[in-house]
Amino acid sequence: MLLKKVVIAEDDDAIAHMVNMALGDAGFLCLRARDGEEALRLVKAHDPDLLVLDVMMPRVDGLEVARRLKADVMWSRTPILMLTALVQIDDKVSGLEAGADAYMSKPFDLREFAARVKALIRSARRERDRSPTTNLPGSRAIDEEIEVVLKAGKPTACVHIDILNFDGYADAIGIARSEDTVRNLGQWLLEAARAVSGGGAFVGHIGGSDFIAVLSLEHVTAFVASAESTFDAKRATFPGDAAQLALVLAIAPTEGLSPSTGADELGRRLGKAMKAAKSAGKTNHVVWSAG
Repeated sequence: MLLKKVVIAEDDDAIAHMVNMALGDAGFLCLRARDGEEALRLVKAHDPDLLVLDVMMPRVDGLEVARRLKADVMWSRTPILMLTALVQIDDKVSGLEAGADAYMSKPFDLREFAARVKALIRSARRERDRSPTTNLPGSRAIDEEIEVVLKAGKPTACVHIDILNFDGYADAIGIARSEDTVRNLGQWLLEAARAVSGGGAFVGHIGGSDFIAVLSLEHVTAFVASAESTFDAKRATFPGDAAQLALVLAIAPTEGLSPSTGADELGRRLGKAMKAAKSAGKTNHVVWSAG
């Protein structure tokens, strides 16, 4: 696995060393910049996962570095954690307005610093991977969510959702209207997942009419029932001839799956259950079983 890269733009050697040690111990590859111009060069040369940026630096200060990066479409999504010895609210506001995604005041706790870096990178990666059609997390975020669930080992299920006969339907009504249908389905699934879980579920968009939901086992039955009933009730409002469409769901518990090999096995379980669900030719769901 490639190490996540962090550019540390800090002219104070002692602080830069401490930050480098903290992030190095946490598994990051750190690149040091001693002034703003060097920070800009390193970001553009290495495309880091995050920039740690001191406000007060020689040549080009941190505020100007942030402004330039956020104004450049190539680097505008690079998350910036700004460090400052300044304590006035106006100073922090200036940094946030320049493009900083988060702020930490010196001195700071290194454990909190490392945790903040991880959270910013995690959030930024999910934002980059969102589906342009539904704005839901995409394939990479889905894989990461499944990895987290498998490591946690809690009673959880993955649900693969698809619209049967969607490809022919999309060809008939055109791209724009078929994307509206997919967008609406994504919203219904998200609302259903939030309603049954109190906000603790995950819904991602693989692409086309395929979605993945990850939620606690105790909430699966209610989620599936809500998704099926909403789809069948709304189908009459779809553009074109939607009579042949059906919502099919495959459910696979994660129980007994290891973090190292579980994702592949989970995919096989979902594939088997989805094949059975599609063979029914109507809105339905199938729970994977070993038999």
